Amino acid sequence: MMHGQSKSRTEILSEEEIKQRAEKGQQILDSLDYFFKVRKNQVNQPEDQLAFSELMAKLCPEIATIYNYRREVLQTKFDHLGGLLTESKSIDAYKQLVKLIQSEFMLIAILLKQHPKSYTLWTHRQWMVLRSQEIDQLISSINQDNQLKLIEAIKQEYELCSKMLDRDERNFHVWNYRNWLSSICAFGREDEFTKKKIEQNFSNFSAYHFRSKFFMKNYNQPENIIERIKSDKILEETELIQQAIYIQPKEHGVFLYHRWLVGVVQPFGVTKVEKISNNSVTLQFNRAITNVENSFELFNNENALKIINVKVEGINVIITFEEQQLNNLKIRILNQIYQNGALDTMISEDEFSKFLIPSEIDVTFDNEGFKQTNTIQQEFQGAIHEINKYLDENIDFIKQVIEEEKENRFPYIQILYLFQFKLRTQKLIDASKSSEIVKEALQHCDKLKKIQNDHQAQFLFEFWSQF
Repeated sequence: MMHGQSKSRTEILSEEEIKQRAEKGQQILDSLDYFFKVRKNQVNQPEDQLAFSELMAKLCPEIATIYNYRREVLQTKFDHLGGLLTESKSIDAYKQLVKLIQSEFMLIAILLKQHPKSYTLWTHRQWMVLRSQEIDQLISSINQDNQLKLIEAIKQEYELCSKMLDRDERNFHVWNYRNWLSSICAFGREDEFTKKKIEQNFSNFSAYHFRSKFFMKNYNQPENIIERIKSDKILEETELIQQAIYIQPKEHGVFLYHRWLVGVVQPFGVTKVEKISNNSVTLQFNRAITNVENSFELFNNENALKIINVKVEGINVIITFEEQQLNNLKIRILNQIYQNGALDTMISEDEFSKFLIPSEIDVTFDNEGFKQTNTIQQEFQGAIHEINKYLDENIDFIKQVIEEEKENRFPYIQILYLFQFKLRTQKLIDASKSSEIVKEALQHCDKLKKIQNDHQAQFLFEFWSQF
């Protein structure tokens, strides 16, 4: 038994059954050989190409070339019947179109019941959904008296997904298909659906993954990052997953989703100027960062400096500029919001992190070296404190779970990751208090090692020991 699905037993075949299977295998090979000759026009095309391709699809449901051939035949028929419908508003052409589409969806449904994890079948079904939408648009354009009913295939597709996920709740093909449906038509009430699936089984990682995608679509809507942080969406979602942790504290999935959710609001920001010369400056961030080439402006005595190169090395960013005598250097870090890689610039390390804290660093020089002042915009100072408060609340929550689950390793691991988030944020508020976080984290590392001293416990201990 795995993921609630029974593992099929290895069959012991008789000699007669082995012979029959060998004969069937040879039949399939002969049929494929003939099909590829048809495909290359090396033999005459069959009279009924759809019936022929249907026979081949049932015989070999995983061969993509069969569906390519079938799509070409279907597209020809769609174009022909669509042309008749446009020219003469033929009721007969409309009925043939609807019958053709419905029968194709039915055929795929039958094959999916036998082969629910077939890439080729799900790809073919996507193609059919798109064609049915095109035909619906055609019907709408000529349907002035509302005599012709739209196909509206999307509705039945959501129902199909629900039924198939009832059979196998972790079939990622179905989840991916449903996610694709949501991307072209928001009809499926994904919030309610994923919540229902999680409540049915708190270890359903697929439901958490799909819910995270749905959540980010809504969370990313406000362009103002301050509005995002203060929105009820993240608080409501946090409450939901905290309830799940209380109910199922030994399920790894609930902790993973909670960790992901808390990480959504984690910011990137400059903590200090590490090094400086007449042609380069090295900035240290609170966490590893990438792709920030367009995030800086430099000025010397209020004159703009031309940036030559921006190089990222872990938490450090080295900015090279035209060499000159520096007197009063100003470094401006620009605010950017990142939405799933949609913009040219994308901060990574944690895929879910969305914004870079804007600030302005003034560097002055004297005989002893340089002094620096980092000023964060006031509204973003408030945002950082809101994030810090949110982190404290979640850390306190996990501490409560630890009190009730003293021998459960998952909450100990969770709090160590939350401390990592806390450390990053604290560096932007007051780095001098970072040592307190490290000290508490190491105490929890010791407790975790007593419960289960495995490679993950050792990894976390080594991580916190470096500070």
